[in-house]
Amino acid sequence: MPIARYAVVALLAVAGLVGLMLLVRPLIFSLAPPLDDANYRLVATAQADQGVQLIEIVLNEPHGLLGEVESGERAGLTVVISPETGTGRYTVVNAWSPTNDCEVNLGADRLVDCEGDAWTYEGVPIDPADPPLQRFPTVVRNGAVVVDFLLPVD
Repeated sequence: MPIARYAVVALLAVAGLVGLMLLVRPLIFSLAPPLDDANYRLVATAQADQGVQLIEIVLNEPHGLLGEVESGERAGLTVVISPETGTGRYTVVNAWSPTNDCEVNLGADRLVDCEGDAWTYEGVPIDPADPPLQRFPTVVRNGAVVVDFLLPVD
């Protein structure tokens, strides 16, 4: 008889634990920031500190950004991330040329498009007649560079 009691108590404890988990899980997700393209975790700061990098990403949905490649409900985009020396901040720019409608690649000390137009790693044009590269707001959160792809900086 006592074994049956222990089995019933154990089953009730497991059922109570499962019920508690079902109540707490929605609370956790309601308090956490949404994981959308406004809070996109691009890379860890340790990786971003290694220098200027071209990174291909997949966005949750298309936003009409320059160079965006739509694929169903998602969109691909290539960006450049560069650490700002000594500040602990990072610059993220779109790796698509606004002047020649082509990809931007890493040069020796600048970004260069298919026709030779050039920008600094922060997206500032070398030739003042050219427009800057599309830039995105960034913050550092929990050791990661978080980018807002919904609000490009003008």
